[in-house]
Amino acid sequence: MASQLFIAIVCIINLGIVCCIDSNASNLAVTEFEPLDAGKVSCEIVIKKPKILSKGIPTEITVTVTEEDLDNDVIPVIRRQNSSVRMVVSPGYKRQFTADILSTKLGWGKYDVCVASCGCKTFEIFTIPAPLTLLPPLLTVVLAIITRQVLISLTFGVYTAAFIASAYNPLEAFFMTFNDYLIAPFLDPGKASVLIFVSLMAGLVEITEKCGGAAGLANLIFKLAKTAHHASIVTVFLQLMFFFDDFAGIMISSKSIGPLVSQLGLSVQKFSFIVHIMAVAVASICPLSSWAGIQIGYIESAFKLSDKDVSGFSYLMQTIPYRFFVMSAMLCIFIYVFLNRDIPPAIQFEEAANKSRRQRTVSTASISENYNMETNDDEPILPLRWYNAVLPLLILITITVTRMYFDGKAVIVEKELDISLTFVNCVSNSNSINDLNVGTAVSLLFVLIVIPLQKLISVSKCLEHFVEGAKSSSEPVMILILAWALGIAMSEIHTSDYIALALGDNMPAKYMPAIVCVIGYVMSYSSGSSLGTQGIVFPLVIPVIINLTSDETIYIRTIAAVLGSSVFGNLCSPIADTTIGSVLFTGCPLIDHIKVATTFALPIALLTLIFGDLLVGMDIYPFYVTYIIVAAVFTVVIMLLGREPGKRSIFSRLMNSWNTGKPKILSINDDSISSETTLLLPKSLTKSVD
Repeated sequence: MASQLFIAIVCIINLGIVCCIDSNASNLAVTEFEPLDAGKVSCEIVIKKPKILSKGIPTEITVTVTEEDLDNDVIPVIRRQNSSVRMVVSPGYKRQFTADILSTKLGWGKYDVCVASCGCKTFEIFTIPAPLTLLPPLLTVVLAIITRQVLISLTFGVYTAAFIASAYNPLEAFFMTFNDYLIAPFLDPGKASVLIFVSLMAGLVEITEKCGGAAGLANLIFKLAKTAHHASIVTVFLQLMFFFDDFAGIMISSKSIGPLVSQLGLSVQKFSFIVHIMAVAVASICPLSSWAGIQIGYIESAFKLSDKDVSGFSYLMQTIPYRFFVMSAMLCIFIYVFLNRDIPPAIQFEEAANKSRRQRTVSTASISENYNMETNDDEPILPLRWYNAVLPLLILITITVTRMYFDGKAVIVEKELDISLTFVNCVSNSNSINDLNVGTAVSLLFVLIVIPLQKLISVSKCLEHFVEGAKSSSEPVMILILAWALGIAMSEIHTSDYIALALGDNMPAKYMPAIVCVIGYVMSYSSGSSLGTQGIVFPLVIPVIINLTSDETIYIRTIAAVLGSSVFGNLCSPIADTTIGSVLFTGCPLIDHIKVATTFALPIALLTLIFGDLLVGMDIYPFYVTYIIVAAVFTVVIMLLGREPGKRSIFSRLMNSWNTGKPKILSINDDSISSETTLLLPKSLTKSVD
């Protein structure tokens, strides 16, 4: 109800803007260029202009003159009609000139482009208030918080940007949303390659899961587990094997070994928490996961908004050490399971699991039985073979890395770049998405041949599972397309230019990682979508940081802050798809899962914000000091407050000793001391009382 009311109010505001902001807007339309003056040299003036201007923000216009006989020293003059202001024009390539138009008046304005001995052309363009450019991203964020629907929020954000770009024409904005902005990503070869990779990877993961390969890998690893402590350690390392997709890791682990961990005394709450944290963290940082293609697309498209072509894969790799929240969460999980100590509320769940534990030997055959329990009577029970999961991944990695090396090497040689042919340089200059597509395609071809030869699943069944997997990627693909469209739309209304101009020199670039980190925490928790948050934040932040500084290190830290902080919502938000998946597949109550995950993740988020993004961004110390601080603080807290089931924590024993020992020594001869009280005293005092 609240979301519907909010949307209605926004629509009314939009209509009000149409009617009130510029009363003459409805009577004006963009006019065609006026014909050249008679008697002038026959030539053509081609003008490339923006859709709109933002008041007070310089916006580039390109003028191309096609006339070979024109004097070389002729430079076009651009002026606004009824104004003495002329624009500065600089020569470019092959009679191409650029100028920055600075409009100081709202509404429609006519501009003349004049070339000596050639004539003039007139174009008309609309000027909006610069702060209005913040409306699309703000509405997107607010709607994401209210509706909890990223797709709806992004779509409305794109429409709002189109509404502004169309000079407040709601009907034209609707056409622009679907005919211009949502189509644009498909016309970009780089973005199309990302969409292909996401679909191929999802289909490959689905086939390896359905043929029993992933469950076989879980089967192999779970043989090492004998106790609840062992089960938690095995669960952590098992998630490292499913680096290629977070949801696949959650689903496969929960389905294959989930029902068995309770037999070892591991609570479903702790199991669900470990699976969730590790699956999301590993997939989010792995450059060969289903996340990687989307993140590379976000980074490259965000830089293109500022006319910069970069290697998204190179940035993805360089940001890994600076993704403080994700890396610290993984580090603390390892400390947590190896110390084998729990704090509330996890300890209560562990004690309950120990009490209800059934004493019996866990057979690894139970994994096969559980994995196939949903199989129809007419379908054979599949043998779980671990190599059917490992071999496709090895092929994918080998082919991709090899192609990236030779692809990048060819680029360096062809462009005669002044850099050495090292492995890192070659990979950084490769077309990573195309190479990932080739590696995934070869791995998929291998699966389609090998699996039917083993008589596990027929080719037709493999293709059916591939289609199912591709369908499962439809939501992230739609989010990706809408995020790209929003970025393109915001670039046309100059949102990032206004933010950079507003910040000016008042906002040191070194604080941007910390600011972005806070934004990522709030947005990802509110929307429940890490990739959705990245899609909204990247096109807004990257152009701003480019305008603030040219320091490559700050670029890396800011990108890392977006990639790292946006994962917070995926781990803690009750509406995140991975949260829902963890709860459904493990059978853990949602409230219990949120309590355990938030108790773990929230302190880490605060620590990494202060000691990571803020202090490292200020160059107080190197990045690795952050992990030393976080690990030390976490270890001390777990050692003091944590405990094993049935035992007391060190902190509890110290407090009890301090509270009960000291007062009783002072009143040792008091007749009111009971026999129960003397049991709490030191042995020497107890003997004296007796």
